[in-house]
Amino acid sequence: MGAPIINADEFAAFVLVLLRVSMVVAISPILGSSNVVTEVKVALSLTLTFVIAPLVPFDARMMPMTWFGFVFLALGEVFLGLCIGFMVRLVLETANLAGEYLSFQMSMTMVNLMDPISGSQVPVVSRLVYIVFTLLFLFANGHLVIIQAMTDSFRVAPPGFMYLWTSSVFTEMMSAVVRMYVLAVKIAAPVVGLLFCAKVSFGIVAKAVPQMQVLFVGMPLYILAGLAMLGLSMDFWPRLIGADLFRAQEALRRVLQFLSPF
Repeated sequence: MGAPIINADEFAAFVLVLLRVSMVVAISPILGSSNVVTEVKVALSLTLTFVIAPLVPFDARMMPMTWFGFVFLALGEVFLGLCIGFMVRLVLETANLAGEYLSFQMSMTMVNLMDPISGSQVPVVSRLVYIVFTLLFLFANGHLVIIQAMTDSFRVAPPGFMYLWTSSVFTEMMSAVVRMYVLAVKIAAPVVGLLFCAKVSFGIVAKAVPQMQVLFVGMPLYILAGLAMLGLSMDFWPRLIGADLFRAQEALRRVLQFLSPF
């Protein structure tokens, strides 16, 4: 048996699929983490491409005949892959935002750790919330949502077409950012509310008993009360993350419908 014959159009379609898959893997949460070595990311991108490429419908007549036309289509695939990865990544970025709120309210903004994912200093509470979010994200099959959204994108918007980036796409992306802030506020709300009441109470005590060192007494209590309420509120996180992941999946479908050439 001879080697399979692959024409130029099939190879061009394979490269376009590889570009979109690579961008999704590079920017998506967990898969695109800096903890994952580059060799694993490349192997995962190639494996997914070899699985998806034979199932992707494409019209050989739509493949460009010039390098300029191919580069133009390649840039479209890159931007589409970044859009998919960005929409899903916002679900986990909520953890860092909520952790910033909690650290500020608990007076722990100076207690930082090195985040191996971003390579920057982050509050220890943000790191704790991010780890819990990652576990819940995997428990809710978030990694499968990424792969499903990627495969659905090829069915709705196959490679080889010129996609029209309308204002509806960017409006949907901005709505996803708004949902990230809303979810972060929902997660931090129990702790923020409790600490607000505690600070008001200590303020009254400071006025009633000026000799009492409220600053030194209140700070450990803020941390203790914040951590206790944080542990109690984690019982509601799976429902919040599951609902937000479902909304992100629906938003991705709408974005792909806006980009669909059909």
